[in-house]
Amino acid sequence: MLETTTTICHRGSIMKFDIFNPIKYGNMIVINVPSLKYLSLVDFNGDSYLCENMPEVIEAIVKVVHKSPMKLLGSLPSVKNLYLCLTNSVLQHQIGIYHLVHLELCQDSPGWWGLLTWMLDNSPKLQVLKLGKCKERCFISSIESHWRGPISVPECLRLHLSTFEWKYYNGRDEEKKIVAYILKNARQLKTAAFSVQRVFPMKERFQKHKEVVSLHRASSSCKLMLDG
Repeated sequence: MLETTTTICHRGSIMKFDIFNPIKYGNMIVINVPSLKYLSLVDFNGDSYLCENMPEVIEAIVKVVHKSPMKLLGSLPSVKNLYLCLTNSVLQHQIGIYHLVHLELCQDSPGWWGLLTWMLDNSPKLQVLKLGKCKERCFISSIESHWRGPISVPECLRLHLSTFEWKYYNGRDEEKKIVAYILKNARQLKTAAFSVQRVFPMKERFQKHKEVVSLHRASSSCKLMLDG
């Protein structure tokens, strides 16, 4: 099947751009929109696009299967608000997402816990971190290996993170490690909210709440909010 390429290139004032599952019959979409401010990109079919030039994007929703997520994230140097659901993502090199203050990370993607570590290391000004799931996918990907946290405490935890929210929290061992690490090192944290899945019996949900409450918090002003 012949693969075709469509290039979207614009120099004027474009505020918002939406792509939903763009791959059809081998088509490739190249996005080159320097004036773009808002991006919504949903593609679970494969690498059917290439983001080349989006230096002005300040808010992005990115839900994709991508072989080279470094290039994708590197094309968003000015993004401040970001929703990520990256599947098959391998992130090794640091690039610095210096303007990011609000991050929502989807738990539906295999390996999301590695992406969490990478984002903490590369988002020095991050203030809001939310873990949840996206509406396009209906499952939660459990942590399948030992969570490897950052080698040193990220700048965002030491200086900026004020809000931490985890929906569909299961309280498994590796999840508890993530929660313990963030609460232990987030010195400016004001609110930490956890919603335990109601599939667990009430007694078990209560025990998971107790475990969270017992964890050490670096911020004496941190307020815990427990639901479920």
